[in-house]
Amino acid sequence: MLKISRLSDYAVVLLTALADDPHDDEFKPLRANTRSLAERTGINLPTAGKLLKLLNGQSIVRSRQGRNGGYFLARPASEITLAQIIEAIDGPIAMTDCFRPDHDCALQEDCAVRPHWGVITQKVYALMDAITLADMARPVTDRPLMAQVPVWHERPRSGTLS
Repeated sequence: MLKISRLSDYAVVLLTALADDPHDDEFKPLRANTRSLAERTGINLPTAGKLLKLLNGQSIVRSRQGRNGGYFLARPASEITLAQIIEAIDGPIAMTDCFRPDHDCALQEDCAVRPHWGVITQKVYALMDAITLADMARPVTDRPLMAQVPVWHERPRSGTLS
């Protein structure tokens, strides 16, 4: 099963709460503190704090101390991609462990499928890099469907493909 981590999912939820108006061409960053973001999104406070610190360290959000302080997007939502958010939380996007620098596999030299996984990883990355935070902040009805992708696929239980 391919899926992003819960923390990456929560990071996207937090960031969409900070996203500027996708219909407005002028970037006006919204500010919110950790507590208000946690309350608005339903993400528990410690997790929200951890994610915002990680995102701040990756220059996706910035923070400001003081009375008018809080977290805000480092750049417009239209310039932050889903791939950047996921990589900020989970590290490089890879479909298999083959592409991790610390991966040690006895089959690597003669593996016939490794090049295919590389191509698949590039395609998945390209898709995630084409989706912006502004896209994620808009209601689905505000933008055309990018692709018809099934959300869930049931395979036959018999073990044979039909």
